[in-house]
Amino acid sequence: MIRFCNLYSGSSGNSTYIEYNDTRILIDAGVSCQKIVKGLSDLNVSLDMIDGILITHEHSDHVKGLTTISKKFNIPIYATNKTWNQMALLKLPEYNHIVFNANESFDLGELKVHPFSIPHDAVDPCAFNITAGNKKLTVATDIGHVTKGIYDKLVGSDVLLLESNYDPNTLSYSSYPYFLKRRISSDVGHLSNEMASKVIKKLYDDTGINHIILGHLSKENNFPELAYQTVVNAFGEIPKDFHLSVAGRDTVDTVLVI
Repeated sequence: MIRFCNLYSGSSGNSTYIEYNDTRILIDAGVSCQKIVKGLSDLNVSLDMIDGILITHEHSDHVKGLTTISKKFNIPIYATNKTWNQMALLKLPEYNHIVFNANESFDLGELKVHPFSIPHDAVDPCAFNITAGNKKLTVATDIGHVTKGIYDKLVGSDVLLLESNYDPNTLSYSSYPYFLKRRISSDVGHLSNEMASKVIKKLYDDTGINHIILGHLSKENNFPELAYQTVVNAFGEIPKDFHLSVAGRDTVDTVLVI
């Protein structure tokens, strides 16, 4: 049995839980240790049951809780060598360092992990395909734009958590300084609602993908209803066999059981 649950997702912090048989992992720990403990407790899981934490990149909304977690729990943390170097200030215990190479698969318990490189303004950012049995789960956020190579990695996903970070019009009128607006909308920034919806519609037309979770929404430059409606507009009408939801920023999502 697979359990997939977004604990928190957004510009203020990210963490996703995946469980397959006796293997339990987190992807990112971008909120406080206390919030992760609380989120996991809603699933009847404790942090000392986690077999590993996969890190997408070094930005604080993906690693904020790691220092405290490392002090309190002996959990292996997986990141690329360049990302480890950028996380040096977190002073994580050396014995918990596990290095992987982007675009090279490895096993973590009963899970097969395939990290793949993504365009984002971090040193070595990646997204993850997770294979559990014969099912493929994909967590892909912080993507400036979707290349053919990235699109190919999304194909075949039974569940896809895909970034839908900002609405261009909302961003243009926000209080963010100009340089930050440029960064967000650049090719190494984030995916807009429109870009995400086009990718999702193409995936559905090409492959019949039917379970999408929109994630990593900006608190200032987006709204859950707007992100959702943008995908609806791309379809015209959501097909009956298509499941679309928006990941919660501060609330633990409903557990998806596969």
